[in-house]
Amino acid sequence: MYALDTNILVYAHNIGAARHEAAKAFVQDVMNRRDDEGMLSVCVPAQVLLEFLNVITWTRLEAPLSLTDALQIVRDYVESGVTILHQNQTHLFTLLQLLETVKSRKKIFDVALAATLKEHGIEGLYTVNTTDFAEFAFLDVKNPL
Repeated sequence: MYALDTNILVYAHNIGAARHEAAKAFVQDVMNRRDDEGMLSVCVPAQVLLEFLNVITWTRLEAPLSLTDALQIVRDYVESGVTILHQNQTHLFTLLQLLETVKSRKKIFDVALAATLKEHGIEGLYTVNTTDFAEFAFLDVKNPL
């Protein structure tokens, strides 16, 4: 299973972004693709939804959304039946362990996301920022755009 990163969701919902159409088509495709058991092949970490709310409402964005509209999009994802990954009780320990392998405090939120994926056994991540996750050997990182 693959997780969707924040940037994929932001591009998919930011009509002013150059990558909007490609991201929108990709998200629509993976959110409608189910296996023989009716399960989606993607999941969305709760952290990604929080980051999405922060970024998509940022006034410097090409076409920011209102908080009301952004909240509705998050509700739509939750109601879609996609698996939402929440942090486990051991998340902080996994995060601290992974942080020992990085050299910059700027990666804390990427490492937190990687820790959530690792704890849930998620093997892949769709993101535009593939280099941010390259050091995590347990993840297959792909840029679908």
